[in-house]
Amino acid sequence: AAFSVEAPKGDVAVTLAGPWSFYDEFRAAHQLTHLPHPEPPEIALQEGTTLVVPLWVRNSTGSPVEVTLSAELPQGWTVSSGAGKVKVGANQTAGTRVEIALGALNDRAKGKDAAQAVTIKAESGGKSVGEVVMKVELRKKALPE
Repeated sequence: AAFSVEAPKGDVAVTLAGPWSFYDEFRAAHQLTHLPHPEPPEIALQEGTTLVVPLWVRNSTGSPVEVTLSAELPQGWTVSSGAGKVKVGANQTAGTRVEIALGALNDRAKGKDAAQAVTIKAESGGKSVGEVVMKVELRKKALPE
């Protein structure tokens, strides 16, 4: 690639992959970092569906590491896959994903601020190596005509 991406500090780091990282890289490559952009990333999904959070797990050390992924979720949401330990070889970056089963819209979330936060935490060697926060806005399954 003709441009470099500002790497997270630290030898081991977990960052959001997929379309979200593309926009960060695009802004950096085109010196558009002054443009406003929503933080954290936001997505709207139907209730009862699955949110897929794509992640890069980077290990720039000379030995393999084990990274433990966990999720902090709104009530009624569950991790369907992806939490737990990820092994990454020396000087490698692994792609992984955490899949979250979204609950139903509750009355409290029907107001204007319906977006709820999902936090993916990554730890290695007993310390945090990254945190990915996404806001998810639940929508009703059937849209009224």
